[in-house]
Amino acid sequence: EHPPFFLSRNRSKIQMATLLITFFTLVLLIVSAFVVMIVLMQRSSNAGGMGGALGGGATEQVLGAETNSVLTKGTIYGTIAFFVIALGLHLGYLAQAEERPSGGSAASLAGEAEEADAADEAAFPSVEAEEE
Repeated sequence: EHPPFFLSRNRSKIQMATLLITFFTLVLLIVSAFVVMIVLMQRSSNAGGMGGALGGGATEQVLGAETNSVLTKGTIYGTIAFFVIALGLHLGYLAQAEERPSGGSAASLAGEAEEADAADEAAFPSVEAEEE
């Protein structure tokens, strides 16, 4: 027998939200790697440091005289994209958490934990109980 129409629709919405969150997480990882590479390619202010060690001079030959402005713009746009995607993912996680059915209140979960502990104690008596 098929589930009610409203339950199957809710399940498909959750699956779509999960797919979108996974996609944007991958995009966030790519943007993060892009920003790291752009920052490492920049020449530091005293012409030494990591920028020089990782090819800071070579980027000027490839990108031309306007290298600093190109890398600065890339850093700014990449950082803005990073924060926008991160905020969107946070909001997506919040919306997904509201859509999912809750597991119950904290009191009912605590009661279930106590019942599980009592069942474990009955199934596996402690060493102290055997000595008595």
